[in-house]
Amino acid sequence: MKEASESYGFIFEIDFLWADPVLKKLNVRSGERVLEIGCNKGMLLRKLQKRNVDAIGIDVNKKAVQKKVVDEVYEMNAENLKFKNESFDKIYSVHTIEHIPNLKKAFKEMDRVLKPGGRIVLIYPAEPIRGLFVVLRALFVYGNPLKARKIHLHKLNPKKIKGYIKGTKLKYIESGFPIPLTPQYLTVLEKE
Repeated sequence: MKEASESYGFIFEIDFLWADPVLKKLNVRSGERVLEIGCNKGMLLRKLQKRNVDAIGIDVNKKAVQKKVVDEVYEMNAENLKFKNESFDKIYSVHTIEHIPNLKKAFKEMDRVLKPGGRIVLIYPAEPIRGLFVVLRALFVYGNPLKARKIHLHKLNPKKIKGYIKGTKLKYIESGFPIPLTPQYLTVLEKE
């Protein structure tokens, strides 16, 4: 996972095509506390902080964290969040969840740190075959395009997300394709 994270770290610092759909669905208000999972060096966090949002980010990529653009970026794994229970109003993640080895555990952690009534917004690839969209990256990272499945560990869709959140207080709200002509889902969850 770390090799994949480092390969993404400086290629996709933030695609502002994703920023607007995420922010619209999050419906973030001034003063709220927001967590970004897979924040790289914090480009979108900086945008949120300018709106008076208490935005904090985590990433497993040590190199990205060292080059953070805001102070509130921490090296941390989504499967073991080092935050108190019910400490965030909102959580979002852009093209990260498909890289997390134990996604069930990550969703349990998100549930734990999210306040009741809180919202999660996720963007992830709508791949017909797991790893299809990272074949070139696998060639770059591993020298072998057939290792794409070491980068995208999950082939996700809204139905699979519903399965991962079973046993949590998270409920599925909606999914869609936020950017026309791009194969990526945007899924919204809320905590009861």
